[in-house]
Amino acid sequence: MDQNEVHQSCESTPQKRSKGRSGCLWLAGVLALIFIICLAAVTLLAVTAVFSIYKDSGPSDTLKSYDREYISGTHGSKNVILTVPVSGIIHSGEMGGAFSEEGASADKICKQLNAALQDKSVKAVIIRIDSPGGEVVAADRIYHSIQKVRKAGIPVVAVMETLAASGGLYIAVGCDKIIANPMTTTGSIGVIIQTYKYYDLFKKIGLKSESYTSGPYKALLDGSRPTTQTEQLIIQKQVDEVYEHFVKIVADGRPKLTADKIKHSTIGDGRIMLGKDAEKTGLVDQLGYFQDGVALAQKMAKLPKKDYVVICYARRFSLFSLLGAQASAATKNINIKLPGSSVSNLKSGRYYFLPAN
Repeated sequence: MDQNEVHQSCESTPQKRSKGRSGCLWLAGVLALIFIICLAAVTLLAVTAVFSIYKDSGPSDTLKSYDREYISGTHGSKNVILTVPVSGIIHSGEMGGAFSEEGASADKICKQLNAALQDKSVKAVIIRIDSPGGEVVAADRIYHSIQKVRKAGIPVVAVMETLAASGGLYIAVGCDKIIANPMTTTGSIGVIIQTYKYYDLFKKIGLKSESYTSGPYKALLDGSRPTTQTEQLIIQKQVDEVYEHFVKIVADGRPKLTADKIKHSTIGDGRIMLGKDAEKTGLVDQLGYFQDGVALAQKMAKLPKKDYVVICYARRFSLFSLLGAQASAATKNINIKLPGSSVSNLKSGRYYFLPAN
């Protein structure tokens, strides 16, 4: 190789390296652009999710957060029979997040009933109950929302499934009509509140508890000491008052029953009963199945026999619902197994419409 060839070879090397560096810079630029686009998309979704919090905060926007799921009937019909499930222990809040089916959330159920008031195509509502009851205030909130639907001229039918006891019955009597399976477990008109007494255990292991309170009855349910007779009377008085309210609700919703008849008979002594027995006492209007509830709702709403559709609401997916599911999964504060869960799982100090095991 002569000197000219060596010189040309040396000159060509920097050019090749320069082309290689340009290719790398070009690839890095493309990757950076893709990253920026992805980041912008995620940011846009996050902003949309945050905006949805405020967007759905008003009652007029509740309906927009739901999709319709077809159950039966004529597709595309403008005559809608809405089914609202009440399944599991009745509680306040949205336990378990958007994807959880754990318990009957008063928040979720009331939102669906409020959405029904905004949905002009909803002509009747079926409350499908499979619940042993639950928290007193949560059940009362659902009852109150049902009354608003009825006052708007929309007939509401309760269909009792396997279980519709205590708080489940409380909700059912708020409806226009009640249908139960002959073998439905219902009744259990009563109230329960509980606490644990562990002072004997403390004595055995040499442990003491000290409480500093602002009043003599602030630690009313303290389990580290025996309950005084006065404390027992205070709690019992409150239980009796809630029970009186329960009886009034049942009497108001069942035309064949009075408060006195409920309190002074087996109807109001807290026992459970089968659906066929509940029909005889007047707690239930008729025996049947879900389709019988649909037929009754169609008749009460005066809908054409072949021009109605039965649907339920399903929460519309959003990034916020996904984040909410993850956040609430870490903050669940209730652990109740169904059906037939032990009363020992109830929260101390709360009143419940539940059968006592």
